[in-house]
Amino acid sequence: MTDSSRDVVPHRVRCGEIWGGNRGDQLEVVTSGVRASLFSRACDGERGGDVYYFSVCNQDLLTRVAILDVVGHGEGVADVSSWLHESLVRQMNAVDGSVVLDRLNGLATGKGEHTMATAAVAAFYRADSQLYVSYAGHNELLCCRRGGNAWRSLHPTDTDDLCGLPLGVTDGCRFHQDSFPCSVGDRLFLFTDGLPEAMDGAGVQFGMGRLLAVLDSARHAPVSQLRQAVLEALMAHTGGGWGHDDVTFMAIEIAAGGESASDP
Repeated sequence: MTDSSRDVVPHRVRCGEIWGGNRGDQLEVVTSGVRASLFSRACDGERGGDVYYFSVCNQDLLTRVAILDVVGHGEGVADVSSWLHESLVRQMNAVDGSVVLDRLNGLATGKGEHTMATAAVAAFYRADSQLYVSYAGHNELLCCRRGGNAWRSLHPTDTDDLCGLPLGVTDGCRFHQDSFPCSVGDRLFLFTDGLPEAMDGAGVQFGMGRLLAVLDSARHAPVSQLRQAVLEALMAHTGGGWGHDDVTFMAIEIAAGGESASDP
């Protein structure tokens, strides 16, 4: 498989812009704070249950990335995508991403069990070189420091039973935001569960161990090549087929901010 990212012109998300959706694609995204390479593919059509968005605040200081895995397809996914876009508009200039999840959860619980989703919302704020992360039952972000030799999960610090549940489970859920110092060159990897759960012909999942091995082997490559390495490993594992679930993942590199950071 060739590196198709070489033919992709990066989309520049500018001040006050929100960009994304649930269309399957391979895309390169650039903001003042990050460079990102995205792969998204629906298991049974052009649009699926995975939703992704990028936004940049009006001052061009805050880049927010949101990724959701919505149960089902169709109207429920369209609703969540629309709600997320509206919530990002309202919180575009605010650092606290947990408010985005609070609003989405309120809308989802009002809709019923057909509108459930996991979500991760991350924002890099150039003013303090911090990465702010909130989860709603989603896979934890992976991080590799510039020049580092291992990927680590960015764990939530609040483990209360009602904190960070998937959207739409209960209106009593709370969402917490953690912050992590970041430096130029640090790498992040976000993904939906369709990636580690993708199966080969014998029913063996791609798995986190295989994912981490691929990320480790390509950790110093440009993000487009990092994303491509994961895609090629996934296709090799599944034999070129796809499986039962949508798959979305993105490799991100911090492109602006402070020059020092401690490990998460």
